[in-house]
Amino acid sequence: MTDHVQAKKDLQFCCDELAKYQNLSRSGLRDAELKAIDAVMIRYKERINNLRNMLHA
Repeated sequence: MTDHVQAKKDLQFCCDELAKYQNLSRSGLRDAELKAIDAVMIRYKERINNLRNMLHA
């Protein structure tokens, strides 16, 4: 039961963090910075998918 509750908390955290990165202004950023932001967003999306799969399994 606690794993389920913790997974829900983690899912909400990851969704909130992903939303922050998606709402960032990308104007004036260098290519390396854009790639770094994209990599972070990909990691959050993968984590969200994993958590959702675990919760709905």
